[in-house]
Amino acid sequence: MGRHRGAEKAELLLEAARYLNETLELERVYDRFRQLLAEAVPHNGLIVSSFDPDTELISCDYAWVDGGKLDPAILPALPLNRKGGGMQSRVIMSGGPLLVGDVPERVKDPGGVYYDVDREGHMRKLPEEGPPGVQSAMMLPVKHEGEVVGVVQLMHESEVYEKEQLELAEGLIGLMAAAVRNARLHEQAQAEAAARATAETIAAERERAARVLEAVGDGIFFVDPEGTLRFWNHAAALVTRRSRDDVIDRDPVEVFEDWARIVREIPVAEGSGSEPARSVTLPVEVDGRELWLSFVAVRTESGGVVYTFRDLTVERELEEAKSDFIATISHELRTPMTAVLGAAKTLLRDDIALSPERRQQLLEMIGAQGTRLTQITEEVLLANRLDRGDVRIDREPVDLVQLVAEAVETMRQQLPDSVSLVVSTDSNGAAALGDANRIEQVLVNLIDNAFKYSPDGGSVEVRTAPCESGVRVEVSDQGMGINPGEHEAVFEKFYRADPQHRAVPSGTGLGLYICRELVRRMGGTIGVDSQVGQGSTFYFELPKA
Repeated sequence: MGRHRGAEKAELLLEAARYLNETLELERVYDRFRQLLAEAVPHNGLIVSSFDPDTELISCDYAWVDGGKLDPAILPALPLNRKGGGMQSRVIMSGGPLLVGDVPERVKDPGGVYYDVDREGHMRKLPEEGPPGVQSAMMLPVKHEGEVVGVVQLMHESEVYEKEQLELAEGLIGLMAAAVRNARLHEQAQAEAAARATAETIAAERERAARVLEAVGDGIFFVDPEGTLRFWNHAAALVTRRSRDDVIDRDPVEVFEDWARIVREIPVAEGSGSEPARSVTLPVEVDGRELWLSFVAVRTESGGVVYTFRDLTVERELEEAKSDFIATISHELRTPMTAVLGAAKTLLRDDIALSPERRQQLLEMIGAQGTRLTQITEEVLLANRLDRGDVRIDREPVDLVQLVAEAVETMRQQLPDSVSLVVSTDSNGAAALGDANRIEQVLVNLIDNAFKYSPDGGSVEVRTAPCESGVRVEVSDQGMGINPGEHEAVFEKFYRADPQHRAVPSGTGLGLYICRELVRRMGGTIGVDSQVGQGSTFYFELPKA
């Protein structure tokens, strides 16, 4: 008898598998599952819920009550009760089925949350709003790869479920779960295919438009007769860093802050047949940045104006850099060359008698100023080689304590009478990766700067210490200090904290730029902490060896 029933069950499950897998529509899978259950396990209500382990919410996917389907959305998502309160939570936590023959008594358990719903979709919270409309319930887990991913709930108003019905329902649920996964995969594949088709269509349309508009390297925008931006190409967005979405349908003054002045200064050609459009280069402020843009404008038949512009900011900066370079180098060369020339002419004069001491002084002056000329030349050439990437930088273990000692000893010969030079080194962890010669060059530059920018004297201290990124070297002075807003700028070419050369000796403005580039090429970082009138601490950090 048992063998006969087993064969019937196997045949039923086989037919159920075929029936469920004949469709890939998720809703039809659930409908067919309910039909199969109706023949095998009598019920007045069926709820299929899914469980999200990330949110720990139990959500209804399918609901059938008293002969009619309900919108699953009317059933609220329930949080998982990890203590096992609530019948669905108990099934999820245990991973096993649950048979309840006395639902009216079970819902009185204060540890769970229970709802009842009728065929019209009216919800009642149990037992506060009355007794449940069912006597028995069967709760079964839906599993995937051993993990509970949902719960199937069968209810009956009078009949009590038996173990044999439970076993049959478990078999059908396993088949339903597989069919649901297939249906969802099919839906996902269709959605992805539709998304790809939509994306390809949009991409093709954009590509056609891009061939015309984005091939132009210059910025292009159109202002209609009412003064509203109606077009903004990719090049315009790149130059101004303002996207199409930021500017379309807006007033140009929201992009170009001084638009009224710009409009007055740009000559507008009146379309075909008129004189050729003339370009004009103007300074333009966009989001706090100054750009130099070369504009050309043409009026359309509708009365709007098409503007094109080319970014000449870099070219302008190069011209300014050339001018700064010529002015700085001219100033720097003039002093030593004048001193050398004056001393040489004095030595060559026959009409005056020079003492041996005076002759020696003049020769030493020529030597010192010649050395200064050599330093200026070497700084200019090194900066140029760094720009071209022609400077070889080694990265090997070096002893920073020893390099600091050597640099300090070199600089003691140039120590002003009003300045004291102090060394504080930590030999523990002072091994770094870098180029010994370039590190010493950086140290000499920083110590020399500390001397120059301490016109009233004071102490200059050189320190080394381990840091998070490796080894840190600091050069501190008690000099003029630097405005916090200039901390980045001091490392740029030709920048001088005292541009009028009033308080400190002359310099090319290349020293800190060279320091920054050398340190970066050794894999390190460089910076400054300073306040005006409170001295400065220049530092650089190199990787630990």
